[in-house]
Amino acid sequence: MTYLCEGLAARGHTVTLLTLDDSVPDFYTLPASVTRARVQLPTFRAAGLLKSGPRLLKLTRALKATHPQVVISFMTVSVLAACLLLRIPYIYGDHLDVRHLTYSRKWEILRNLLLHFASTVTVLSERDLQFLHIHHPYWRAQVVYNPALVPAEKDPPRPSFMQAGKKYVLAVGRLTSQKGFDRLLSAWQQARLPEWRLVIIGGGEDEQTLKTQAEQLGVADSVDFVPPQKEVFSAYAHAQVFAMSSRAEGFPLVLLEAMAHGLPAVSFNCTGPDVIIRHGIDGVLVKQDDVPALACALKELMQNETKRRQFSERAREVVTRFSLKHYLDKYEELCQHALR
Repeated sequence: MTYLCEGLAARGHTVTLLTLDDSVPDFYTLPASVTRARVQLPTFRAAGLLKSGPRLLKLTRALKATHPQVVISFMTVSVLAACLLLRIPYIYGDHLDVRHLTYSRKWEILRNLLLHFASTVTVLSERDLQFLHIHHPYWRAQVVYNPALVPAEKDPPRPSFMQAGKKYVLAVGRLTSQKGFDRLLSAWQQARLPEWRLVIIGGGEDEQTLKTQAEQLGVADSVDFVPPQKEVFSAYAHAQVFAMSSRAEGFPLVLLEAMAHGLPAVSFNCTGPDVIIRHGIDGVLVKQDDVPALACALKELMQNETKRRQFSERAREVVTRFSLKHYLDKYEELCQHALR
């Protein structure tokens, strides 16, 4: 959202970013050219049936106050209901593999109805698009890939949590089951080498479980768990390999960012990484759930500096393959289409 708001504002559009939870400060900073709006809403589950009406009314008022001509909503279905009431065209973006999204039956019916009226439904892969063409042929779906950004700083300083003289396999993401760090730790037990360390940047409900697993596997002395970092780019610049162990993905920004910094990547073959990584050219894709194969791929790259250097040179091409300009062009075009 930050990239999209900043980019559209730079092209002369009036842009407002409205969020529905004001309980925590912004993690990313928006430019002054973007208007920041907030409304504090309980989740539908917390509101319950009796309070869902007042919740929607509050959201509708907050949305109306921004005076939008077009609304772009990423994975927030309640905003679509407010847009329908206000007769504002809307674009809806799904940022996960749509085949892995789970809803209650009532919520699924409501979501499917609201998306039937969307100007466009954007998804992150051709697989998702094919799935929607089969199961939701009346949705106006299009693929819009996330952008890869050119590194802002060529030689950022080494982060305090990365030791000089050590080589690093880096992983970044929420510490939840979806990201599969339990599988990465199992692979690390088989792949680790004396001069190498694994650093996992992120926070989430599985943090203590993963730390306990690292202890039980006997790898805790070579694994660093680091809380979310605003300046994660410095970690990309000082790592040697990027690892992705997700059970499901959309089009992961962290993978794009890592490769933009020249990191060769190793990942399970799932939606997103299967498009971003060119197997044998700038990284390695292994069969989903095949932990020994992940370990083998990691160890081979760790031991083969020549291959790491070759993959690194080609990985940087991700910034032209998935450019920010193309991303902004596409959303600008969809907004113009929605107005027409």
